[in-house]
Amino acid sequence: MSDLQHSLRHMGWTQLVLALIFLCSYGLALGSLLGPLGRWRAAGVAAVAALAFGFFTDPWEHAVMLVAFALIGFGLFIAVAWLLTHGPAWVTHQPVPDTTQSFSMTELAEVAEEPPSAPREELPARLPVAAPGQPGLGL
Repeated sequence: MSDLQHSLRHMGWTQLVLALIFLCSYGLALGSLLGPLGRWRAAGVAAVAALAFGFFTDPWEHAVMLVAFALIGFGLFIAVAWLLTHGPAWVTHQPVPDTTQSFSMTELAEVAEEPPSAPREELPARLPVAAPGQPGLGL
């Protein structure tokens, strides 16, 4: 591990830029910001950046380890986000809401033009504060 730390300390601008390109394009390839063709292109850019990062890193084994750590980090982040999304539904035994539904611009415009069906209940301007000596939030 000390050799890997030495490689990290002596990384140049080329390696840092290639690592940044890899991380950004890999994230774009996994996400839904781009369409299918854009995701394939982002995956290709990520692969080329990872290979170039390995070419410029001495020894190349350290580059492979860093790319693997990045992939594991992305996977852990996605797993935690998925658990935070679906975990409460498992605890309460309720169905998970469908967040993949997409709307067309005309449907969104129609919803935006519709007046609200019922007036909203107004919230108080300030929440009451507990008197001194009584338990409360102290807001």
